[in-house]
Amino acid sequence: MKVVAAFDSFKGSLTSMQACRTAEKAVKAVFPDAQVVCVPIADGGEGTAEAYYAALGGRMARATVTSPDFGKVEAAYAILPDQTAVIEMAQASGLTLIKEKNAGEATTFGTGELILDAIEKGCRRFIIGLGGSATNDGGVGALAALGVRFLNKAGEPIKPNGNGLAELFKIETDSMHPALKECAFTIACDVENPLCGREGATYVYGGQKGVTGADFERLDGNLRRFAECIRACTGSDVLNLKGGGAAGGMCAGLAGFLNVKIESGIKLLLKTIQFDRIIQNADYIISGEGKADKQTANGKVICGIGETAGQYGIPLILIAGQLEDGYEAVFEKGVSAAFSAVHYAAPFDPSRAERDLYDTVRNIFTLIKTVKER
Repeated sequence: MKVVAAFDSFKGSLTSMQACRTAEKAVKAVFPDAQVVCVPIADGGEGTAEAYYAALGGRMARATVTSPDFGKVEAAYAILPDQTAVIEMAQASGLTLIKEKNAGEATTFGTGELILDAIEKGCRRFIIGLGGSATNDGGVGALAALGVRFLNKAGEPIKPNGNGLAELFKIETDSMHPALKECAFTIACDVENPLCGREGATYVYGGQKGVTGADFERLDGNLRRFAECIRACTGSDVLNLKGGGAAGGMCAGLAGFLNVKIESGIKLLLKTIQFDRIIQNADYIISGEGKADKQTANGKVICGIGETAGQYGIPLILIAGQLEDGYEAVFEKGVSAAFSAVHYAAPFDPSRAERDLYDTVRNIFTLIKTVKER
């Protein structure tokens, strides 16, 4: 029997690899001779660099960079064998790195520093994973780290965050790192929200980053001002860019100044690691993440895996921490069966995650064994 374990992370509980290894142990507890292939999965957010590294090799690099609250944090990224750098902004600018949510004050400067570090190590091709950010600065922090100058009316640099954009008057690009002209960036992004408006970065995602009350309108206006200044400087219309609102507008900001291509994070990963080759002759694929709901079927990890599994007629078993209303939509995306790993109603307890996932996978494959032996 061949089983492919392709899990996303269970945020706050298990990394992608931990989930895959837990499932592997559970399958082998029932089928000791089974071939279990572990493929950690991510769509651009937490675990993206690890997923590429696990599948393709290379090395992990580390750098101490600016955290979202202007402190210091050690962040990791992957350098693949072909010298492509895989950087997930959550490592340097993520919501998990701050004690108090304050999207207006948070900066993406550290993500720009990671890009600089990779440039100094010889990388000229980049995959930038957008997801899990604490920021709402349009990428002004990252771009400032790369040498773009954002000035107020007095010709002084603004603070490189969402609040600082209120003072933005002029942008200068003469000091950008010269190697950026040689660089190509693929943005791994699975949202289609524009930069501004009711469906934009601030109104849709700001609440989970601490935005309240009148700050929604104010920060949204700051991003609109940013887009106008980008257009005046480079001629790029990022205001109407599909997906420009991803990661607090980071996608729009990078697209305004760099050689950028935007792709679905999960489709990009599956294509790059040749997932269709990995699952050849597989009997089952098991996958999952922390929560499955109606959004899970819209361009997320399960959707991408389900599409590939369906092409080869391989049953896909979904195991999520929670199955919320609307999760049934996944059955139209290639999922054969869905299970919740939580055993009983109780407050969230991350210490139970590994045990609960193990038990659920073991129970599923015990049933499969029973049916096979009849």
